Formats: sequence, C-alpha cells, structure tokens
Amino acid sequence: MTKVLRVNDVPIQVGMVDNDVLTLGALRALLTRMEGIRVAWVTGNGGDAIDLCRDPHSRPDVLLVDMSMEPMPGADVCARIRGAGLKVGLVCITSFALRTYAAGAAGAGAQAIVSKTDLPGIHDAIECAARGQASPSPVPGVTFHDVGVAIDAPDVAHADHANQTGACPTGMLSARELQIIRMLADGVETDGISRALSLSRYTVATYVRRACDKLGARNRTHLIALCERRGLL
Repeated sequence: MTKVLRVNDVPIQVGMVDNDVLTLGALRALLTRMEGIRVAWVTGNGGDAIDLCRDPHSRPDVLLVDMSMEPMPGADVCARIRGAGLKVGLVCITSFALRTYAAGAAGAGAQAIVSKTDLPGIHDAIECAARGQASPSPVPGVTFHDVGVAIDAPDVAHADHANQTGACPTGMLSARELQIIRMLADGVETDGISRALSLSRYTVATYVRRACDKLGARNRTHLIALCERRGLL
C-alpha cells in the first residue's frame, strides 16, 4: 500500500474529472487503496468539476484532470480554476505522450502532468500539489509552478530564454508551435488539437504555417520530418 504524506493525519481530499468512464473507475479504485488519500468525488464533466471546486463544501485539496476531454479540454478546466483564484492543486493526467500536453498544462496553472499508467508518479504529484508545490517537469523546456506563483505563457517564456541565450534551442520554433507539431507527429488531427488546446482550427493552421515558413517545410509531413531530424520531437 502506497503511503501519501498527510498533514495532522487528515487525508488528502482528491477530486477527479475524466470523461472516460472506465479510466475514471479504475483510477478511483487505485487511489482509494492509497493510504492518506480520500477520493472526495469523480465526474466526467469539466464544468461540473469547476463548480465542485468553487463550492467550499466540496472543494478538494487536489484535482486530477484529464487533458483530452470533450467538450471542455483539461487545460480549459485548469485555467478557469486558476482564473477564479482557487487554491486547488491541479495534477493533469493523459494517456498521450506527456510532451503533447505539458506546455498547455503548465500554462493553465497545473502543478504536474503525469501518465495515467504511472501510479507512483500520480502519487508523488498529488503529494506535492496538496502542499501547493509543483512537480519537476518531465518535458524539457516546460516549467510547472507552485500555486500562487505567476505563470508565464509558454511562448513568452520560450522567447525570453532565446533572447537571454542568443540562440533558440528549438530551431526558432515557439513552444506552442512545437507543441502542435508534436501532437501532429503523434497522430492527433487538427480538430483534436483545436479541442485539446482551446484554439480555433484557423489558429492551429496559422501556427503550422508559421512553423513551415521558419523551417522551410513544404507541408506538414515535411515539417514533422525536419523536426525529427533536428531532434525536436
């Protein structure tokens, strides 16, 4: 049985939102077995999760958020909770490659992103988030922040780093452009990217077009190939 840090022997209250019913049930069962954790509630709807976090009677210490939900993506859920000033630890979970959603999760105010299959990682992230602390990022170039710490937009942070070093480690691509290319490389279609990142199809296409212009790519397939050759994926 996994032991989770508790304060004054009070279990960490955890809420969960995931529109995959099977995943929700499985994770609930596994978390319930962890000493020091109490699953306060689960829901398959992002709007309901936000309402439950707003209500002081149902507000959890930590909310586990699936990133690829519909119609409200996980990044949107996190951003709205942070926008409301709620001191809830946010741990994002995904079945996709972590690089697909890491920048979006960090930019939306989450304290961690973890694979749904990484139970020890979920345990550690819950423990940190319950104290308001961020977990180390599993993706280079992405930084998670403690609750209450100002969060820079991914593109801005990337630009600042490039200006300070005099070079761009991702071949002149912004963090958002690189995030979208990685999603394309993972087989996510434009509509899926649009929903996951809360961007319009036009905006997604604009990011792809700018990336193609920067690298001299003929099309999306060529763009992915160029990024792979440069070690950006």
